[in-house]
Amino acid sequence: MQRIEEPGGDGVTRTSARMGRALWFVGPRQAEIREEEVPEPVGEEVMVRALVSLVSAGTEMLIYRGEANPEADLGLETARGSFGFPVKYAYQTVGEVIAVGERSSHRVGEMVFCRHPHQDVFTLPGGGWLLARVPEGLSPERAAFANLLEVALTSQLDVPTRPGDCVVVFGQGVVGSLCAQLARRTAGRLAVVDPVPARREQALRWGADRAFAPGEALTGVEAMSEGRGADIAIEATGAPSALQAAIRCTGQEGTIVAISFFGTRVVPLVLSPEFHFRRQRIVSAQVSSIGSGLQPRWSFARRTNVAFDLLRQGWLHTPVTHRFPFERAPEAYRLLDTRPEEALGILLTYPA
Repeated sequence: MQRIEEPGGDGVTRTSARMGRALWFVGPRQAEIREEEVPEPVGEEVMVRALVSLVSAGTEMLIYRGEANPEADLGLETARGSFGFPVKYAYQTVGEVIAVGERSSHRVGEMVFCRHPHQDVFTLPGGGWLLARVPEGLSPERAAFANLLEVALTSQLDVPTRPGDCVVVFGQGVVGSLCAQLARRTAGRLAVVDPVPARREQALRWGADRAFAPGEALTGVEAMSEGRGADIAIEATGAPSALQAAIRCTGQEGTIVAISFFGTRVVPLVLSPEFHFRRQRIVSAQVSSIGSGLQPRWSFARRTNVAFDLLRQGWLHTPVTHRFPFERAPEAYRLLDTRPEEALGILLTYPA
């Protein structure tokens, strides 16, 4: 055994009992797996053996491509490095607790959802929003979608869909699909917009009323809304042009919900005439906080529990197109980068 100092600088000397393997972004479009020491848990901490982790095609791909602000704070306690590279950053892993600190409320053998980078074995704090017990009966592959479902759920908390609303969702990646499926529960009419025919077809199978290619969106939404335009448009593509299209498709005093994180990419907008003369609102729906007015009743824990409840319901589709063994993780990022039309949910799997 080796005595090591935990990187957090808390002054606690810990025992490293094993080595782990973690995915690091080491430069633009460069990912590699590195070995690192894993400290034994102390206090409320837990040690987790990963079962599956879900790749984010949004924030993680910005980092992978070098499009995250190198001066920005990581904003995630379990991440390491900097956006200027190298950096270890991801946030949706499901695993099994294999050791606990002396004050931990968790027990060995529990399945947990962790906001932790892709890594086969790791130690993390046991309290707060970084760790949550997975309910009985929920599979690891389904539970891995909890964070992205919280992103979609946040859009509904910030801008609820009312019965009878005409809603259009731009983008049918994982987050866009989840946004549309939640909106479908109350929307009067629901359309999705995506350039990939297979994604449009999938949306129609789970219940969207219409599915448009980007060039069809304006006339299509105009027709399905009887000339009023959308009541709510949700932008979940990560493409700056889609935010402009959402403004054009939204009606008088309608609301555009911006979910995508654009990183350092410039988002040019033409605001006249639609935005100004239609008195539209653009609302940022960001998962890192709970929206104004909800805090007295909503916490991070409540939102996570609601996400788990939704994941236990059969109507919600969690699209998985690829599974890669963890040691082939760099291939998953190359696929998302070079052939995004082929991939939706990509899971990394870990050996027992």
